[in-house]
Amino acid sequence: MKKVFPFIFLSFALAWGIWVTIWLMGIKLGQPIQQIGTIVAMWMPALAYFILKAVNPRSYRLGAGFRLAFKKNWKLFLLAMWGPTILTFIGVVLYFLVFREQFSLSFSPLGQMLAELGVKTPALPLEMIVLSQVLAAMTYGPVVNSFLAMGEEIGWRGFLFPTLREEFSPLHSHLLVGLIWSLWHLPINLQGYNFGLTYWAYPWWGILAMFFFCFSVGVLLSYMMEKTHTLWAPALLHGAVNASAGIGMLFQISSQQTRAMRIFGPSPVGLLAGLPFFFVAIWILSKERK
Repeated sequence: MKKVFPFIFLSFALAWGIWVTIWLMGIKLGQPIQQIGTIVAMWMPALAYFILKAVNPRSYRLGAGFRLAFKKNWKLFLLAMWGPTILTFIGVVLYFLVFREQFSLSFSPLGQMLAELGVKTPALPLEMIVLSQVLAAMTYGPVVNSFLAMGEEIGWRGFLFPTLREEFSPLHSHLLVGLIWSLWHLPINLQGYNFGLTYWAYPWWGILAMFFFCFSVGVLLSYMMEKTHTLWAPALLHGAVNASAGIGMLFQISSQQTRAMRIFGPSPVGLLAGLPFFFVAIWILSKERK
């Protein structure tokens, strides 16, 4: 644990420093500087690890390497690429089965977003743009996002999870990583990044939902790392989650009420839409226990 606490402190200090500074500057979510700051913050767990490794090389080691090993693990890589999108779609269907009145094929959120960007008449119909987003989430999106997600995977899965496994059971290790990882997102979530600011019992339900999501996805990410022995597999899965997370919101009616309901979905970060990830995580944990 003497290795874990400095890593947690440094990871939080570096990332929170970026997010809090941007917030104090009055820069809102979605603006270019804020987006760049979030990308940089994603690499802070890796930076924290490399700083500590430079100070104490013997104590800080990764549980997996950077060798791609695609030929040996190509089935798992394809699962990492497409699995999150499939689970996300199942969660979207589950969400709209419960909240049917929110489903719409008018794609009003996309039209509103384009209008805010100054695009009054899109070059393509909205249906084609949505289709291109879905195809991107299942093709090049996960690959591109994996380079951004690698910064987090080096820290959370490469170092933190294997180190905790030296002292705790798999379940307790996953719970601890989920808690730490979810709290690491706290500054940006308090600004409304994943759930907005209008949901019931803000911010406590948001903190709970983020822990629920980080625990569920964290199990899948660690499982992928342990099976392939490379950090590229969880990075690809992490990138796939990020690439497909916003698809469900394209089919949601844009209103103040629906924005307040994002604590439940249709993004997989929501408590309801994230259930497919949770059930797969429980299945993996039960399988490992046997």
